[in-house]
Amino acid sequence: MEQNIEYIFAGSSFLILSGLAAAALFFAMAGLREVRESCQEGLLYLALSLFFALAHIFLLFNTTSANCISHAVAQPDFWGWLISLLAPALIVLFLGFGLFSFLTARFREALVKTFFGLTLACYLYMLGSHWPVDVRGILILIWCGTWFDLELKTAQ
Repeated sequence: MEQNIEYIFAGSSFLILSGLAAAALFFAMAGLREVRESCQEGLLYLALSLFFALAHIFLLFNTTSANCISHAVAQPDFWGWLISLLAPALIVLFLGFGLFSFLTARFREALVKTFFGLTLACYLYMLGSHWPVDVRGILILIWCGTWFDLELKTAQ
C-alpha cells in the first residue's frame, strides 16, 4: 500500500511544488498590497505566504530519489529551482490573472498579463531552451518583479 501511495505522489510532486510556489507568490503579492493600503489582513496574507513557502521548501528537500522532480533538482541550486519550479508557477499566475481580467472586462490589463505570461513561456521553452541557465533564471526574476509590479499597480 505504501508503494502505491508513494508512486502516486511521486508523479504529482512537480504539480504540488509548483502549486505551493504559486500560492506563496500569490499570498505575498496580496499581503504586500493590503499592507500598502494599511489593512491588517495583509499580515495574515503574508503569514500564509510564509506557510506555503516553508511547505514548498520542506517538500522540495524531502522528495524521494525515485521522484521525477528530484532528477531535475538533484542538487537544489537556485537557478535550477527557478527554471524547473518557479517559472511554471509564474506562467500560470500571469495567464490566470489575465483570464480573470478578461472575465471582469478589464481588457487592457488582461492583454498585458496574457502577453507577459505567453512571452515568458516562449522565451523559456521555445526560443531560449538552449540559453544558459543563469540567463533564463535572470529572465524569470525580471518577470517575477514585473508580475509584482503589475499586480500592485492594477489593484488600485
